Amino acid sequence: MGNKLGLLLIAAAFSSLALLPSPAAAQGASLQDDLTKMFKMATVDSDSTGLAVTNAGTVLVIKKGGIRGYPPSDKTVLPNTYKDGVVHAPSSLIKKVWNFKDRGQGADNSRLLPVDTKVYATKLTVDAKGDKVTLNIIECDSCNNVQQASSFRAQITFQFAGGYLQTAASDQVADQINTLLANDTSGDQAQGGQQGGDQGGGQQGNGGGQQQQAAPDPPKETQTIEKGQTEDQVVGILGKPDKIVNLGAKKLYIYKDMKITFVSGKVSDVS
Repeated sequence: MGNKLGLLLIAAAFSSLALLPSPAAAQGASLQDDLTKMFKMATVDSDSTGLAVTNAGTVLVIKKGGIRGYPPSDKTVLPNTYKDGVVHAPSSLIKKVWNFKDRGQGADNSRLLPVDTKVYATKLTVDAKGDKVTLNIIECDSCNNVQQASSFRAQITFQFAGGYLQTAASDQVADQINTLLANDTSGDQAQGGQQGGDQGGGQQGNGGGQQQQAAPDPPKETQTIEKGQTEDQVVGILGKPDKIVNLGAKKLYIYKDMKITFVSGKVSDVS
């Protein structure tokens, strides 16, 4: 009886150990959780026009050429491989088998996604045992300012050196992903530019405010025309007259709103 109980306990212990995740699986799950927080996944659905992004995620920018994308009408998206800093598109043999199987030897509508194309990530999986991170992406048509939506999709498998993902931190893996798919910072730059403009505008506004609040210029001393002033003194105050009437010993300086009479070169009357 005791032997049977002991065997049952041992069997139960082995069963419990078998249910525990392997270190590689645990590391992969942890990495996947961390990376999906760093790269927010977009939600994609289909409507009458085809695929549509219903919830936007992190916008990424393609930094290297060679990623082959597929139109929404294609059910199968063949994986690209990114290894040692180089993108490797699906092999011609795989493409041939795929075309025969899924397209009835029809035309290949896939195309290479241009550098600087902006995309959303829609799915991310980590295979720590195989040292692979696979990322599904879709074109961000609104970010690319296209007139006609294309919504091409692609799948990229990031192949790391053997054992790398067993110990790598999530930010290290993210840095490797960013060498191919960089986080879009154009929005941040635009926001920074706007902030700079606002700050500059604020400084200008403050300057204007300071100018308005500055003490006004002191009032000019009132200039008066008096009897006995010479012709030069009057011209110094009022400027040259519009007309001069010379009557010998008597002169008239005629201005727009007054007439000044000089006798023997001095003011005798103002009217």
